Amino acid sequence: MRRPFHELDQGTRSRPRVAPIDEMSRPPEAIPPGADGQVARRFLALGSGEAVARLVAFAATIYAARVLGPASYGAIGVATAVTLYLTHLADGGVELGIGVREVAAAPHRLAAIVPSILTARLVVSVVLALVAGAAALLLLPEPEATVVALYALTLVAVGGSGRWVHLALGRAGLVALSRAAGQFLVLGLVLLLVRGPRDVARVPLAQLAGDVAVTLLLLRRLRLDGIPLAPRLEPSVIRPLLPRSGSLVLGTMLGLMIFNADLIFLRLFRGSTETGLYTAAYTFVSFGVNLGLAYSLSLLPSLTRLGTEPAARTALYQTAVVQVFAVSLPVAVGGQLLAGPLLELVFGTRYAPAGPALALLGWSVPLSLVRDVPIIALMAIGREDKVLRVTALAAGLNLCLNLALIPRYGMAGAALATVATEAVRLVIAFRVARRLGFPVGGIPRLWRPLAAAAAMAGLLLALAPRSLPLAVALGAAAYLAALLAVGGVRLRRDGPPILTV
Repeated sequence: MRRPFHELDQGTRSRPRVAPIDEMSRPPEAIPPGADGQVARRFLALGSGEAVARLVAFAATIYAARVLGPASYGAIGVATAVTLYLTHLADGGVELGIGVREVAAAPHRLAAIVPSILTARLVVSVVLALVAGAAALLLLPEPEATVVALYALTLVAVGGSGRWVHLALGRAGLVALSRAAGQFLVLGLVLLLVRGPRDVARVPLAQLAGDVAVTLLLLRRLRLDGIPLAPRLEPSVIRPLLPRSGSLVLGTMLGLMIFNADLIFLRLFRGSTETGLYTAAYTFVSFGVNLGLAYSLSLLPSLTRLGTEPAARTALYQTAVVQVFAVSLPVAVGGQLLAGPLLELVFGTRYAPAGPALALLGWSVPLSLVRDVPIIALMAIGREDKVLRVTALAAGLNLCLNLALIPRYGMAGAALATVATEAVRLVIAFRVARRLGFPVGGIPRLWRPLAAAAAMAGLLLALAPRSLPLAVALGAAAYLAALLAVGGVRLRRDGPPILTV
């Protein structure tokens, strides 16, 4: 997925509330007390913090895109696309599930697990950073060569990060605060150092500073907790993780191919300017997808712990599907109607040609986020091999669609390929999860968000407000009001409204 300032992280505490799952699930008695509340609290911390951090990163992105121009900004897009592949190689699947699952399942083994995993990741990340930097300088044209080489240095911060430990221990607030602090540092440095196209190489340097600061903050907290951090490699810790890590990393790389192949093909077939335009459009999509990832990471520990209680696990799983659909659907509907004005307002008139691509890409947000729920369910039961197969099929389809559509249709073809791939990937993921004990269920409950989204679209089309902020406010209000009217939201005297879809 394209993130001009790449992260796939978490968040801070905030009070907008996604409903506790026990108040939404059918049947509610199937979920043990506390399991649903833990997911909701973690998501509030991770999701709201991710929102804050992404908004700060978004501000840096907007400034850089305006100052650098589409061509130079296209170099940033290509560099971050390449770096994301390397990031997941350096991570080894630890933050995406393996490390979180290991600690959540056996917190008493922290002293044995943490040093060995940190050491292994750090060694791999340093080697990757050196090899990738050298290859970029030798093989790529400028400015991509310098930008990729500098972004490769951020891999060291990835390898040394202890974020996965804090996530597994339920410290979403700490992760959130550090994430936001790092992005504020990046924003400040970008505003201070980037003044024109010649300063494009200073953007990855700013990102490096932010990443290193976050890594040091989280490692310091682990040290204060008494967790040993001295370099150590215990084969008994690392060896059992390797098969699962290999499947998860390969699956993640293929997943990134789905998100990044279109960007790379655009650069090859349509040039840096169109690549920069598409990167700007995808920034909005990346924001929504990262919030969904925060929810998925919140869901993983609870699904893992409910492995011995199939009824409770099923109820949690089905409610998560409906929740994610209800929250993400208005993003796609609003994007379809407001994409052009949104791009012009945020990035400037030079980026207006990317409006049609953004209108299409918006539909990949609900498809991606709903699909993440069965993927996380498969990871919770240790079936990373199935995740790999699902992703491999989707990646092959995506490559074929990109090759067929991008040379002729450019950005619109890239967006269409992404949406079509995500739709197919969602169907396959649900079918695999169903065969392994996660029945779909909950489909009749989808009518409420669908009705609310229809009301939202009807109001915006009827009023056609000229002011974009007014249109966004009206759309959000219409969706919430309609959801309340059909029973998808419930008001309470003793607290904030809750989602009851």
